[in-house]
Amino acid sequence: MKTCPNCAELLGDSVNECFNCNYSFQYNRVLTDDERKQQREMIKQLEEEERLRLKKEERLRLEEEKCKQEQKNNQLLRNPRFEYRIVVVDNLQDGAINQKEIQTELSYWSENGWRLHSIFNNELGKTSTTVMIAFLGTNINATIDQTVLIFERCIKS
Repeated sequence: MKTCPNCAELLGDSVNECFNCNYSFQYNRVLTDDERKQQREMIKQLEEEERLRLKKEERLRLEEEKCKQEQKNNQLLRNPRFEYRIVVVDNLQDGAINQKEIQTELSYWSENGWRLHSIFNNELGKTSTTVMIAFLGTNINATIDQTVLIFERCIKS
């Protein structure tokens, strides 16, 4: 805490001007009305300059974002676009690939303008717990093997 030397008002340490008598700790005297008015105008001018600077920075940032978005949109327009279809073919009971069904699917989709993009095997299944009755046990394991075909077609080049 500090005390104003002009009016003995008790002030906080961060206060630069007495609230009671307008004594300035920066100039060590009471400022005239003209000097206070000049200070307020200078502060107002600095605040206005800062506001304009921030506004200009924001405008530049928005223009930069707009430019980046336009570049991204132009790149997307130049890129081809594709659509995809997934076809699942169940394998035979013994786990072998169902070649006849896969050939049928390949023929159908290729005739309609699609090409095979990817193919992989998928194994679905569940194992149940062992059942024991009088020292006889069974373990049920039910799995289904599938072949997954992914087709693609260009819809815009």
